Amino acid sequence: MAEQMVILDSCILIEIQRGNKQVIEKIYSFDQQNIFITPVVVAEFYRGARDKNEFAKCRKLASKFSVLSINEDVVKVFEGFFEKFSISHRPSIPDMLIAATSLHYNIPLYTDNKKDFQFIPNLNLL
Repeated sequence: MAEQMVILDSCILIEIQRGNKQVIEKIYSFDQQNIFITPVVVAEFYRGARDKNEFAKCRKLASKFSVLSINEDVVKVFEGFFEKFSISHRPSIPDMLIAATSLHYNIPLYTDNKKDFQFIPNLNLL
């Protein structure tokens, strides 16, 4: 049986960095090679660093995961989301790019901010 893959949201990286035992345990339930992040997640995570030392710690943690590309197909999914939900739900651009990446690659998104994504059909949230 194939191992489950997962994309981590930036809030999950933050919880790992903080030492959240529940989140860390859940991460350990996945094989390292099946855990992914996106360029947007990396940007959001780095943006939270308050100084160079913290930035270095963020970079070290992010480097443990493979980064999925935002390609033309991801952008097409993103455009569809934005056309459909920009007025009704006022989603953030980063969240819609993360969701589009998750749907394009058909990989569940592990997030603690499910409210930001719950209106997107067929998005598998963990």
